[in-house]
Amino acid sequence: MPVHFDSTLLGALRCFDMAGRHLSFTRAAEAMSLTQSAVSQQIRQLEDRLGYPLFVRRQRGLTFTPKGEQLHATVSRALGDIQQEIERLGLPASALQVNCLPSFALQWLMPRLTEFHRLQPDVSVRLKAEFQPLDRKRMDEEDIDIAIRYDPDDYGHLQADALMDEYLLVVATPEYLAAHPQFQAGKSLDGVAFLHDASPWVGAAEFIEWRTWMQAHQPRWLKHLDGPQFNLASLAIGAALYHQGVAIGRSAMVHDEVRSGRLVDVFGKHVAAPARYVLLSRRPQERRTRIFSEWLKAECRAFDASRT
Repeated sequence: MPVHFDSTLLGALRCFDMAGRHLSFTRAAEAMSLTQSAVSQQIRQLEDRLGYPLFVRRQRGLTFTPKGEQLHATVSRALGDIQQEIERLGLPASALQVNCLPSFALQWLMPRLTEFHRLQPDVSVRLKAEFQPLDRKRMDEEDIDIAIRYDPDDYGHLQADALMDEYLLVVATPEYLAAHPQFQAGKSLDGVAFLHDASPWVGAAEFIEWRTWMQAHQPRWLKHLDGPQFNLASLAIGAALYHQGVAIGRSAMVHDEVRSGRLVDVFGKHVAAPARYVLLSRRPQERRTRIFSEWLKAECRAFDASRT
C-alpha cells in the first residue's frame, strides 16, 4: 500500500533522522528534548507504516538495515535542505556589519572577501576599517555584528574567539638590502632606518614589535630602536616597499609580498608576537554571524597552514 505523507509521517522522519545521526534512541531523545520511549515508539510506528525495519536493535546501540541506510541518506539530505532554505529566506535584508583593523582589512581580509561573496551570495557584508577599543555597549550602539582585533586582551565581556596567532619577521626590499649588505649579514646598522607601527594595538608600549624581535634574535640592537613611526602597519610596510627602510612585519601582513619577492624575509628568523587576532561577536548564534565566522576561521586555518 502507498505511504501517505502527512504531519505524523514528517514527525516520525525527524525522529528517524536524529536516531540515524546518533545511532541511539537515547541520544536522539536528548537532542530533541523528548523521552527515549517516545523516540522508540515513533520509529516503531514508522517501520510499521513503511512495512520494513529501519534499524537493527543491539545492546550497545543501533545499526541500519540496508533499506534504513538508504532512506536515512535521503531524509537527512531533504531535511537539511529544507532547514537551510528556511534560514536563507529568513536572513535580514541589511548587511552584516564587520568592523576590522585597517591594516588587516587591507592586507589580508579584503582580498579574500570576493570568495566569501561567491560562496555566500545571500549574506551581504559591510566592512568598516577601525582600530578603536570595543565593548558590548559600543557594538550595540553602532550596530556592529562582528569585529576583528589584534591585541593581547581577553575580552571577557564579549564573545571572543581566537582566530590565529601572529609572528614577527624583518622585511625589506631586495634593492634596500643590496644597498645595505652589512645589515643583511647582521654586521652593521649603518644607514639603516627601522620602520615602526607606532600603535599595533591601543596601549601598546613604544616599539613593542621591533623590541620583541630584537630581544629574541639581536639584543645588541635594542639601543638603536629609533626610526620613522606610522599609525598603521600597512603604512610601515608601504614605506618598506618604497625602499625607505626595514620594517618589522606581521606574517599575515607581509606573506604575499614575501612570496612575490617584493619583500625579503631578511634573516629568516621569526618570533611569536605578543598579540593575536580575535573575533568579537555581538550575537554569535545569529545565522549570518555564524556563516561569516565559520568561513573566516576556515580561512585563518588555511593561511596558518600555508605560512607554516
